[in-house]
Amino acid sequence: MAMSSQKPVSAWKIIRWLVLAALLVVIALMLRRPRPVAESMAPAVVKEKSEAFQAKIEDLAASHERGQAAEARFDADEVNAAFAQSAGQQAAAPGTPTSVTAPAPSAEEAAPEVRAVQIAFADDRVTGQFTTNLHGKDVYLTVTGRIGVVNGYATFEFTQAKIGDMPVPLSLLNPRLQAKLAEPENREKLKLPDYVGDLRIENGQLVIVEK
Repeated sequence: MAMSSQKPVSAWKIIRWLVLAALLVVIALMLRRPRPVAESMAPAVVKEKSEAFQAKIEDLAASHERGQAAEARFDADEVNAAFAQSAGQQAAAPGTPTSVTAPAPSAEEAAPEVRAVQIAFADDRVTGQFTTNLHGKDVYLTVTGRIGVVNGYATFEFTQAKIGDMPVPLSLLNPRLQAKLAEPENREKLKLPDYVGDLRIENGQLVIVEK
């Protein structure tokens, strides 16, 4: 009886191929474009919704000056339009000259540029989807959580996160995101106008309450 010449496959080789396959799946999920959290809007609609957003903000400030209690409610379209309008204005504005004495950030220190932002509201939570480019590939970060106010600054409590289509454990991502929000330049962006007393998501709308 002839003996088989085939060598048994070692357990190490099986594990190695399983790990490689898992890594390929993870990379594919990270680079996959997820479903957008908001629908795109025509330029005319963006202008209309952005103006509505700005008008409500101005009404809040005016109520504060008059000493009247007030609140404003915004839907996701109005907030997305305000983001789009602001991004368009920044792109059209001339660049600010950089001081010759200021050291340029290294490639490792430079944060990836956020190329697009989409916002959605559901119940008492907000979802933000951010598009950036890493090494020529678009990467999508989607985070969900609750917003609030502490000592005049907006806060964000993360409840869910994904890179591409891959869920990310909050225990891994949340400390880094919170540390990023706490950096001085980012914390200043979270400082709210003096007339804002509260900030929350309620029934799928952003609610801003005047002090």
